[in-house]
Amino acid sequence: MPDDQSLLPGIASAPGLHHHVFFAVLADADAGLKADRLCDQEMALRHLEGSKVRRERLHVTLVSLGWDAEFPAHKVGLARLAAAQVDAPAFTLRLDRCLSFQRRNARRPLVLCGHGAGVAGFLELHRSLYGALDSAFSGGAGAAHGVPSVTPHMTLIYSPSVVQLHPVEPVGWTVREFQLLYNLRGSPGPYRVLGRWTLQDLRCM
Repeated sequence: MPDDQSLLPGIASAPGLHHHVFFAVLADADAGLKADRLCDQEMALRHLEGSKVRRERLHVTLVSLGWDAEFPAHKVGLARLAAAQVDAPAFTLRLDRCLSFQRRNARRPLVLCGHGAGVAGFLELHRSLYGALDSAFSGGAGAAHGVPSVTPHMTLIYSPSVVQLHPVEPVGWTVREFQLLYNLRGSPGPYRVLGRWTLQDLRCM
């Protein structure tokens, strides 16, 4: 399972591609702290070693726009126009399971994920955003691709160990906005926020 859901099939992380732009929801302060502590508990309990994701970078990816050799200014412009068309309500995101995603190399992501009502709002936003992006990138010709399936997840650590699916104390927060983020490969700091869009202020469960 990749750590993003790319709008552009075939464009993934590869040598020479250092610039990544993607839509996500960032964990709020309380959720980030709770997820960080949960990661420490999992590492101690299961004797995990690896590279932790910094607290300020904890997020759940909505749609990836792929990796590029240079900063993709034109792609960012289209993405901003598409995001402005999204009309979706605020929602509560609840992540209550932990597992390793399988990869061929030793950098296996240990992630938090959710299910059912805990991720229903996220999936609604994903469908709306993906549809707007698909239309924007196809020149307004309408949806060129079906909306792909997505597993909402927050990566905590990259580790060579494999952890089987198990329940954990839930990490949740009310998502009131989504962001367009930029990551330069190797950058240790927070993601650069290229745009923010507020969701409808409706009562969340």
